[in-house]
Amino acid sequence: MLNIAPVKSTPYPTLRSCIDDCIQSVALWKGRDSKCMYGNAWQMSLEKQQFPDQPLIERIRLPRISTDYLSAYHGLTFSYIEREGPALEKSYMLDLLESRLASGMPVLVGFDSYDCPWCVAFRRLHTSHACLAVGLDRPGNIIYLTDAYYGKTLEAVDFDILEQACHFYALFEPGEPSHTCTDWQTTLQGMLNSPANEMLPDQVGVNLRAYANAYLETGIASDGSAEASSNFKIYANALPISRIRFSQFLELLHREAGAPALSRAAEGYQHAGEQWDLVNQFIIMVMCSGNKPAARVKIHRRMCEIINQEEQLLEELLQLTMQVS
Repeated sequence: MLNIAPVKSTPYPTLRSCIDDCIQSVALWKGRDSKCMYGNAWQMSLEKQQFPDQPLIERIRLPRISTDYLSAYHGLTFSYIEREGPALEKSYMLDLLESRLASGMPVLVGFDSYDCPWCVAFRRLHTSHACLAVGLDRPGNIIYLTDAYYGKTLEAVDFDILEQACHFYALFEPGEPSHTCTDWQTTLQGMLNSPANEMLPDQVGVNLRAYANAYLETGIASDGSAEASSNFKIYANALPISRIRFSQFLELLHREAGAPALSRAAEGYQHAGEQWDLVNQFIIMVMCSGNKPAARVKIHRRMCEIINQEEQLLEELLQLTMQVS
């Protein structure tokens, strides 16, 4: 049994990710950090509508956590395995878990929270959740999980239940970092101007405004059910979470450099994340009360205020990378 304490990835209970929490738990267990994996979280794009009834919120595209940055800056490799082909077999899954746990490393298991008794979605909603597998009783058909998102230190689960609900794994490997964030200006400049980025910083405001304007025009329809609100939140929470993630990255740079400007930027992105979360709550209220244009105008105005703030923050960060130390 691996003794891994469940650790929250951010101090915001409603604005965090179960996968982030798992990674942070493993990182701290190994005496490391993980926040550089958020260095690309400032991005945001809006896809064109793919079909007439496609919900607006599903067109938002945000970058996944950067496993490359996690490895380069923190020496922790994190790789996904989709359950397809041989990985679908129970024996494959058991052998994988047994060998990885015997080597002293946990396995992240992603599964349908509809089948997880301690999840709020249990028997209510099909959505994805992730825990760390930290122990296995193969003869007893029991798997032991640590759930950092819900603060569960150790849960014994019938393996057959998990096996049916599990749709991916992720494996961890410790190693040596190849980069350091001590030179914070170089690190920040690389995060903002990397050729691997899907966009330039000055495109973020354009994309966010396209989202805000589309919302103003059509709003987001709902049948008024709790399930519709839950589905909306699953997609919508990604935007505020991404801003909180980038705040955490900037706070890490601040701890390395002690630069007050980085601390102010971190606070700014924290505020942006909290405000996007508040906007989402207002959108749900409007969804459930008729999607009225007058209410959408008020929300659109608030969206534009947050977008202006994000544009200013990105501009200030770009200026910081060009200052002579």
